[in-house]
Amino acid sequence: MEDVKASAFADLLQDVAFPVRRPQIAAAVEGRGVDPLVRRKIEQIPDREYTDVFDIVVALSLTPAHLKGRRPL
Repeated sequence: MEDVKASAFADLLQDVAFPVRRPQIAAAVEGRGVDPLVRRKIEQIPDREYTDVFDIVVALSLTPAHLKGRRPL
């Protein structure tokens, strides 16, 4: 799950009621076999209210851990 996909993340957060904050996201994915890079990305997103899974995936795609692994065009 190195590339965070909204559908896969939605499965992980199916029992979470939105809006949700970073600590709730981290707790929801704990123990579910989430890639260490994804956990690091979760730690790097701003601690604010996220309205849906897409909102979280956008935030994850803007973290330093995610951007470091991207190749320039």
